[in-house]
Amino acid sequence: MKIKLTIFLLLFNSLVFAQDIKTYNAKQEKDSDFFEYEDFDENQKPIGNLEFLKGCSWYCGGSVKSIKASSELHENNRINYSPKNAHDFDKNTAWIEGKSDYGIGEFIEYVFDFSENKDYNGNLGITKLIIANGYKKDKQTWGNNSRIKQMEVYLNDAIYCTVNLIDSFEIQTVEIGLVKFPPNQLTKLKFKIKEVYKGKKYKDTAISLLMFDGVGVH
Repeated sequence: MKIKLTIFLLLFNSLVFAQDIKTYNAKQEKDSDFFEYEDFDENQKPIGNLEFLKGCSWYCGGSVKSIKASSELHENNRINYSPKNAHDFDKNTAWIEGKSDYGIGEFIEYVFDFSENKDYNGNLGITKLIIANGYKKDKQTWGNNSRIKQMEVYLNDAIYCTVNLIDSFEIQTVEIGLVKFPPNQLTKLKFKIKEVYKGKKYKDTAISLLMFDGVGVH
């Protein structure tokens, strides 16, 4: 009887826990809302490369201390696939997981460090993910490599939510509620691959930009 009761309680708790995990769906955006050319000449023709989040954004006050991943694809022809590529403001680079399959279960983790900032009062927080899903260097490269379909988000190693992404070459955003960064401590956000959109040529799953928007900057 005790064994049956224990099993029932475990199943009940797992169901309640599962119901508490929110799922957020991505919203399709336009690249033109997030990228601007470096400058324009007297005839208003663009000069230079496209810049991501040019001007003031959450990054005027917010920052990421460090980024790591469970794996990364080996460097090829002097091109690396480091997790830092997902946060370098450059659509032409990407983090690509390093497993031989589609990378289900692989993750990228961001650390926000306010443990030594005595002037920080806990005002910063994240409300939105800004994502370039896949290897966005060009459309052929994007199509050949796999993209993330669904990922789990962990806050300080505890699951926070599930995110469903769009299979789109252009920028997408995800509203994820409010994740605040308390003073005098580290905060970790981990993004784990759960499902993928399969690439035409490669199993390698890529993400070019995983950036943030939020509160506490202005």
